Amino acid sequence: MNKFFNPFRYIAGVKSLLAGILILLLTAITGYYSHTHFPDLISIKLSPAFPLWYFVVQVFTNWLVISIVLYGLALIFSPSSVRMVDIFGTQALARAPYFLAAVTGFFSAMHKFSHYILYTRFHQGEPIDLTSTDVVLVVFLMILSLFLSIWTIILMYNAFWVSANVKGGKAITLFITAFIISMVATLFLSRYYLSLVTG
Repeated sequence: MNKFFNPFRYIAGVKSLLAGILILLLTAITGYYSHTHFPDLISIKLSPAFPLWYFVVQVFTNWLVISIVLYGLALIFSPSSVRMVDIFGTQALARAPYFLAAVTGFFSAMHKFSHYILYTRFHQGEPIDLTSTDVVLVVFLMILSLFLSIWTIILMYNAFWVSANVKGGKAITLFITAFIISMVATLFLSRYYLSLVTG
């Protein structure tokens, strides 16, 4: 369980950075084909058929923003020296669960449910009939997505305190501060990317 939630005691530095970047690329490419995107630091949503660059830029922006903010806070508040490669590498690796989140978009039930909501609540598109199997699968995938989001947040926090050598209340306060700043920044940037795609 320790390796499941805190693998950063065993992998960091250049190894975590290279592995993390590979996972980010796979997440973006998978999201492109499954029509799953990540419009802010932790959200998981279905998307239209946007170009590949949109998914790549979005995934890497979410990683870079939180890494930059955490690194800046670590430089100020850490009692020891902090390596940039450790912060950025472990934060990239911490987003590994979102590769699995991107895979959930391949299930047609999720897209049927999305169209169902659009039609029933916003009167857009065509009427959609959901089977009981569709409903069960959608509920399962939504619960799975929630678990993956929580897992990612735990990994991000553990990656931070291990790499920055801060613990306890200080680590929690710094992480929450960085999380809020990054949420706002990634939402703003995501809307900007969306405007470029939709014109």
